[in-house]
Amino acid sequence: QIEAYTTVGGTPFLDNEYTVYGEVTEGMDVVDKIQQVATNAADRPEEDVIIKKVVVL
Repeated sequence: QIEAYTTVGGTPFLDNEYTVYGEVTEGMDVVDKIQQVATNAADRPEEDVIIKKVVVL
C-alpha cells in the first residue's frame, strides 16, 4: 500500500474530504468496536465516534 502511494502519488484535492489510505498496525479491536456502532439510514453513526489519538508511521 505504501509503495503504491509513493509510486502513484497522493491526491491533495481530497484533503480534508476523504481518507486517502490507511492501514491498522495495532488496535484492530478498536476498529471492530467502531464497526459495531449503530448507523442511521444515511450510514452515519447514530452517535459521534471520536478518535482521540492517531499515530502516523
